[in-house]
Amino acid sequence: MTTYLIIGANTLGQSVARRLATQTTDPIRLLHAPNEKVAAELMERVTDQVGDLTKEATYQAALQDQPVIFSALQGLDVDLAFEALFDAQYHQQLMLTRFVMLSTAGVDHEVNGELTYPDITNVKEYLNQQRYAAKLVDESEFPYTILRPVTLTADAETEPQIIPEGATVPAGHVSRETVAAVATQILLNGEHDYQSLAIC
Repeated sequence: MTTYLIIGANTLGQSVARRLATQTTDPIRLLHAPNEKVAAELMERVTDQVGDLTKEATYQAALQDQPVIFSALQGLDVDLAFEALFDAQYHQQLMLTRFVMLSTAGVDHEVNGELTYPDITNVKEYLNQQRYAAKLVDESEFPYTILRPVTLTADAETEPQIIPEGATVPAGHVSRETVAAVATQILLNGEHDYQSLAIC
């Protein structure tokens, strides 16, 4: 039996939880900050855990089953959350099964054109934090995949364009549902080990 842990109850995180709930009977945990509200229909299928995501203690119980993890965290301070998570993992000497990280296009200066970062006022600091969070994931000792979508929208799901690390990424938009579909398939099937993928 596999346990799935989704960190962050934003729209994308909850979409991944819904998709997992329709495709597996394995346990699903949703770990999120107190200000994030979980949709009522999800509460019947997921174990809801609330805490300060920048504190190591928040992750201790959540990591006990050595889960497959999806981090849906966005915005600033993702690096602080990852430091706490990996400290908890290290101090408990747990090997995690898989880690899928939501990041953003632009962290590798790979975008051709102007990419917008809604709700981010200090883009340079945001990208530096994303780079550091990705470095923490890369230095871990378990399989990972980093997803770097272009600007996210609320549009309907479309066929994703997956671009490998090192290739130029066109600026543009991609729906959260498209990214959620890609993330769910990686969580379930274990594809793209040790890769960083842009999604358009």
